Amino acid sequence: MILITILIIISFTFFYSRHDFDKGSVVAVATIYGRPVTYAQYQRAGRKFELSQQLQMEELVGSLGVRSGDDKDNFIYNGIVLQHEAEKLGIDFTSDDAAEAIQAMAVFQTNGAYDSNKFKFYNDMLLGPKGFTFDDLVDLVRDDLRLKKIKTVLGATVAPSESELRETFAEATQKTEASVVRLKLDDFLATTQVSDDDLKKAYEERKGTLKTDELRKVKFVAFTLPTTEKPLEPKARAEALGALKKKAEGFSVAMTEKDAKFDEQAAKAGVNVEETKDFPRKDPPAELGNSPQAAATAFKLTPEQPNGDIVSTRQGYYVLQLAGITPARPLTFEEAKGTLTDDLKRDRARETLTLKATEIRNKIDAEMKAGKSFADAVTAANAKAEKFPAFSQEEPQIAAENSAEITTVAGDLKEGQISTPTPTPDGSVIVFVEKRLPIDEEKFKTMKPRVADFLNRRETMVLFSEWLKLRRNASGLQIVTSTKG
Repeated sequence: MILITILIIISFTFFYSRHDFDKGSVVAVATIYGRPVTYAQYQRAGRKFELSQQLQMEELVGSLGVRSGDDKDNFIYNGIVLQHEAEKLGIDFTSDDAAEAIQAMAVFQTNGAYDSNKFKFYNDMLLGPKGFTFDDLVDLVRDDLRLKKIKTVLGATVAPSESELRETFAEATQKTEASVVRLKLDDFLATTQVSDDDLKKAYEERKGTLKTDELRKVKFVAFTLPTTEKPLEPKARAEALGALKKKAEGFSVAMTEKDAKFDEQAAKAGVNVEETKDFPRKDPPAELGNSPQAAATAFKLTPEQPNGDIVSTRQGYYVLQLAGITPARPLTFEEAKGTLTDDLKRDRARETLTLKATEIRNKIDAEMKAGKSFADAVTAANAKAEKFPAFSQEEPQIAAENSAEITTVAGDLKEGQISTPTPTPDGSVIVFVEKRLPIDEEKFKTMKPRVADFLNRRETMVLFSEWLKLRRNASGLQIVTSTKG
């Protein structure tokens, strides 16, 4: 702990003596609190996002990334907001606080205790080779501590009632007994026919949307590991990838300079420029390692913004530049006929199935209102029901057919209620809730503190999200140029 504390004191001196978003490259990607965020600073903050994922800092990633839109961009700009607001609130911590937080991180522990060997392993294999430093780790820990302190303040007034505790416990553990009537789509597909006239009419109606795939072609430079018969040892592989990443980042930054030429920068970096064939988004080319991420990046590029961000793959890194776009073209009738046949048959079969399911459901409901049991009502409707295994959120019966749809629908029903027909990927189900079993009172007493903690954390998360949204709106954030390349 003494060594970590000394390193943190040095880091504190470094961090408190700099203005992280005031200097750097002249290429600005945003302004916030009236100050520019340069491209170099954006990239550095983006590496912190990657590092936080590698270090399994799930709360920090989830709270700042907010799981909507672009997690990486949200993490970067929300992190600046967090730091700014924490400073305004006087939230601070000591070097001992930071040292304890680092030692408490799961990735640095063995059997629940800090393991200095693991710390050294991650430092050697993750931080250094991938361009990170101990300062980056301290910076992340500072954000994590700020986040937790602000959440503690926001959550101080959250206190769930006894009824909320009981209701939440019941939602998770109370078992439900249900029966299901199933209708299979394949049974209706087998008897559904489509004529040529139907197909021609559908083609005329839909031909505006019946098109070939758009194709892309890109130039690229590859910073990848050489192909060898014997794989590199983990440490050597990590070091090699770290060196390649630095080269890729250097090339990417150079391409942001005014009038930068792809071929010229490639020559300076000592790499060859290659070009792919035309390819659709769903079929990444072998030249780019069959990488879906590379294909996704290629299809974000435009003639106005032809240069892409670094694409990370298992074998290394690619930087792309748009070389051509082949627009989608309309399909001829013969080209579209097979797809149209399948679509029309499925649409008609689904429509017939829905009508039949509604008819059966209404018949069962009417028979039950007339005094029959569910089983007798199903028989009167010329249908067949089956028992579904008793389930709860805690024991959801995942292996059972259509489990997700059935358990979701049953959750909205009371005892003795029957659902409307619910579509499933293979047909439709009608769900009848027979009984809600009593909760386990002894288990409730034991679990109550954990349920209270869960409710507190959930409400605190909502409060923090709203707080962060308001503070970000007040930051004056403006994206002044694309951060995508």
